[in-house]
Amino acid sequence: MKKLLISIFIICASLFVHAQQQGKMDIDLEKIWSGHFDERKYVVHLMNQSPRFAWIQTDTASGPQVILSLDFNTTRIVDTLFSNQIKGETDSLPTTFTYFQDFSFSPDDSKVLIRTQIEPLYTISEKSFNYVWDINKRTLRVVSANGKQLYPGFSPDSKQLAYIIDANLYIMDIEKNTTVPVTVDGSAGQFLYGMADALYENGFGMTKAYEWSPDGKYIAMLRFNENTVKNYPLTVYERPYAEIKNQRYPLAGEMVPDVKVFVYDITNKLFVPVDVGVNPDQYITGIHWSPDNKTLFVQRLSRDQKKLELLKANVVTGKTSVVYTEESPDNYVRVYPDNVYFIKEGQSFLWKSEKEGFTHLYEISTDAATVAPVTSGKWEVLEVKAVDDTRNEIYYSSNESGSRQKQLYKINYDGRGRTKLTSGNGYHDTWISNDKRFFFDEFSSLNDPPVYQVVSTVEKEQKKLIENKELNDRLRNYKIPNAYFFTVQANDSMTMNGWLIRPYNNVRGKLPLVLYVYGGSTHQEALDRWSDKFTLTMRWLANQGYAVACIDPRGTPGKGEAFRKSNYKVPGDIEIEDLLKVKDHLARNYRIDSSKVAVMGWSYGGYLAALAQTKYAGRFKAAVAIAPVTNWRFYENVYAERLLSMPSENTDGYKNASPVSFAGNYKSGLFLVHGTADDNVHLHNSLELSKQLTAAMKANFEQHFYTDKTHNLSDGMPNILRMTLYTRINEFLKRELK
Repeated sequence: MKKLLISIFIICASLFVHAQQQGKMDIDLEKIWSGHFDERKYVVHLMNQSPRFAWIQTDTASGPQVILSLDFNTTRIVDTLFSNQIKGETDSLPTTFTYFQDFSFSPDDSKVLIRTQIEPLYTISEKSFNYVWDINKRTLRVVSANGKQLYPGFSPDSKQLAYIIDANLYIMDIEKNTTVPVTVDGSAGQFLYGMADALYENGFGMTKAYEWSPDGKYIAMLRFNENTVKNYPLTVYERPYAEIKNQRYPLAGEMVPDVKVFVYDITNKLFVPVDVGVNPDQYITGIHWSPDNKTLFVQRLSRDQKKLELLKANVVTGKTSVVYTEESPDNYVRVYPDNVYFIKEGQSFLWKSEKEGFTHLYEISTDAATVAPVTSGKWEVLEVKAVDDTRNEIYYSSNESGSRQKQLYKINYDGRGRTKLTSGNGYHDTWISNDKRFFFDEFSSLNDPPVYQVVSTVEKEQKKLIENKELNDRLRNYKIPNAYFFTVQANDSMTMNGWLIRPYNNVRGKLPLVLYVYGGSTHQEALDRWSDKFTLTMRWLANQGYAVACIDPRGTPGKGEAFRKSNYKVPGDIEIEDLLKVKDHLARNYRIDSSKVAVMGWSYGGYLAALAQTKYAGRFKAAVAIAPVTNWRFYENVYAERLLSMPSENTDGYKNASPVSFAGNYKSGLFLVHGTADDNVHLHNSLELSKQLTAAMKANFEQHFYTDKTHNLSDGMPNILRMTLYTRINEFLKRELK
């Protein structure tokens, strides 16, 4: 009788769960890409002179938009620092200021820079209209009406603001409301002052290229001479006569921009050139002021990226000497443009390097007499968050708890007393208060949207501010399957991270597999981090009747130098080998039909997808290649040469790594997607592969080109383009895999 009751209970429980599932709604692309499931994102910035933080709060009903300041100790609102409804002394009613998207504080917290109408410039950088709000005087000044500005930055005394318009650097006197140009001959495609070009942004992650001296008397800047770089034509089809827009784009093996360093004496209006050598065939990958105001540190990288030198420049004479050198003759040196974090009142600095196999911190004296490791282990330092000269402590984030994660730690200058400050497996983006007693923590995991909380660095007490309850409640009403982590052995010493999503409704029998990959050396995909639109789209795709997996093969960061550089001079082969291992692993362990597997990827992942159906034809049933590189001779030189060295030195390597070389191998199942105005991976790549496939009499491939769209293939909110893109992909996969 007891067994019978248990059986009845199990049946009833199953029926109850089934009924609950039946009551849930299907997730669809329209809801995902129209913002229905967007997390409640908060624009948060810490104040510089008090243990307070601030964020933008918007009242969606009445429209007011304000910047609230909260105290770390109490997490209570202290003040309203700015409102978009401004009321002057003589005004009877407030005037509604425009909607704003971001802000930042002056060093003394007396002013707030308000950013509006933000739009992308290249991949990372953004330009916007900016306003300066004086908190005490309650005055709002426009920075410039002559165009959107790049990289506005307050002077150390908060009285001036530097910014860039049309490749020229300007300085605004905030009190006098006057502006003077520092440079006048800047022009897009010719000379760029204080800003990195697209090559440096894509290749090194550099954006802003000027720095105030600590005393505010000087500004150091880079000048990019792009006249040495060939133009690449981009066609825009907005008008009856198509327009050609030229873009400076150095292909692999071609000339790079000639970059010089200058120090501008603001009082005397004098430029001092810094001696970085006479060789134009090199890269300048970072500038950093010493606290003494007399010295500028400059990173100089050789064209082959095997030698990185740190120069110390006298800002009065411009003369330089080499302080520190890092070399990697067998491959390349990893560059960190934000390197050099001064400690001990400028007597030494912290330096990130992977010279011992993993990215770690080293203390280097300013005269380079000593180099001492601060952190070590088979894990990677991701960011230096803050330093505290009073307590001799460093706050940094790392993946010590797991290569999928990001956690906050602190450690003494001497490498002792390492303490983990965050809790909870997942991804923690953190900001440290000025007194180092608290940090603001945005914490999420693969299946859980972000929680915003304040944490004490001493007691580790957590105070949750926002838990995204509204979004969590909404998600529970839909059939959204969870993602599950897995690992696969890449070789005897290396393992790959991945996650897998199966349909929400249990499907009997073997499932076709969609294997999503990026695979490039700049970022990981299979992180334990919430990503609303991307992973929700992958969950939607799983509900169409697929198992969907995401994998970080060898060649990606997060697991040390050997893992990331496994594909040096042979990109593509190692990654495809890893994808095949993942396919076999999932087929053995997760009821996957190994005869119905598709590779899907974007950019570098698109390259791998195209390679899978050409060089490795027959190993996968189908592939979706979005904005792929198909010939490495067609890509920009920083990235291509880092992977393959110069074309003149590795002709066979370029040929063997490019899908166009193997068009004759193609069998079936390729879907090519590209934006016609892609300024990162040019349309030329997909057109050339299409041309070579046609020449080889291969007619059974599909292609779709999005007119006037760039690399991101996006068109705002609601994002109709992304809805149509993934609808097309699903239809293609149904034809190929079902």
